[in-house]
Amino acid sequence: MYRLGIDIGSTTVKVVITDDRNQILYGEYQRHLANIQNCLAGLLKNAQEKLGDIDVNTCITGSGGLSLSNALGVNFTQEVIAV
Repeated sequence: MYRLGIDIGSTTVKVVITDDRNQILYGEYQRHLANIQNCLAGLLKNAQEKLGDIDVNTCITGSGGLSLSNALGVNFTQEVIAV
C-alpha cells in the first residue's frame, strides 16, 4: 500500500508518496498563492504522471488542511500529533 501525505500550510502545499518500506517515491512542494485546490491538483497530477495510477492511503495535515480534508472526505491529522 502506498501512502500519500499532504501538508497544506499558510503559503505552500507539500505532497509526498511513500511505499510500504517508507521509501519516498515522489515528493514536491509549491507556493499556493492562496489557490490551494489548483496547486494541490497540479501536484497530484505530477505524481500521477510519474507513478501512474496507484492506490493510496491519504492523510492531510497543516493549517489549511482541515476544511479541504472535510470536503474531500480524507483523514486529517493535526500537525503536532503528526510529528
